[in-house]
Amino acid sequence: MSSLAGRLCAVTGGTRGIGRAVVERLLDDGAELIVTARSTASGADLLAAHPDVTFVVADASKPTELNRVVDAANGRPIQAVIANVGGGPATWVATSPEEDFDEVMALNVKSAFFTVQKLLPLLQRGSAVVLVSSIAGLGGDPGAIVYNASKAAVRSLARSMTAELSDRGIRVNAVSPGPTSTEGFDGYIADHNVTREDIVPQLPVGHIGQPSEVAAAVVFLASDESSYIAGAELVVDGGMSQV
Repeated sequence: MSSLAGRLCAVTGGTRGIGRAVVERLLDDGAELIVTARSTASGADLLAAHPDVTFVVADASKPTELNRVVDAANGRPIQAVIANVGGGPATWVATSPEEDFDEVMALNVKSAFFTVQKLLPLLQRGSAVVLVSSIAGLGGDPGAIVYNASKAAVRSLARSMTAELSDRGIRVNAVSPGPTSTEGFDGYIADHNVTREDIVPQLPVGHIGQPSEVAAAVVFLASDESSYIAGAELVVDGGMSQV
């Protein structure tokens, strides 16, 4: 039986893509869940499939809306927090307006920071936090300059939060996915005028990742199976960044 069976976990941005795969994996492991998305419509499919999930409409980049997640917990301790919200428009150093910069940083960095801050009072010794970063934080490809910087910042948050929360016995780690078959990935390749066939040869494992493959890594770090791992980055990219 999973160490998360019967325990309460919170997942932001959990209705599609990697977040939805994390939710499905946690449910398979017997966890109880609070899941957020930015609109009621986003949660309709999730609730239809899993009516026992507690769904909360909350924009994780707006700290006051994260109070709804705290309220949904109703004082119960949270065993694991998965800060999954991210994304944003393409950005270019020569042309991108301030509002695009702010949107990307809010979706990726601000959301992760305040998700942890707001839920911290509900985390106890032995709890885990997993921040979803990206191998984009290791690179410098054009058209994603602010996104790349934001994901590097998320990875840095895992280190600093680990140092700050060590006396509470709370572990914080980051998962950095590579190319993964999601709506966000489809948008990325469209913006960069590349195809899946262009990317596959760069992946030593020979295929673009599935959300379930990333979810397996996230849930591992959220569970007691990773009890001796803290402040780390688990790269889940099919070897793309390693060769």
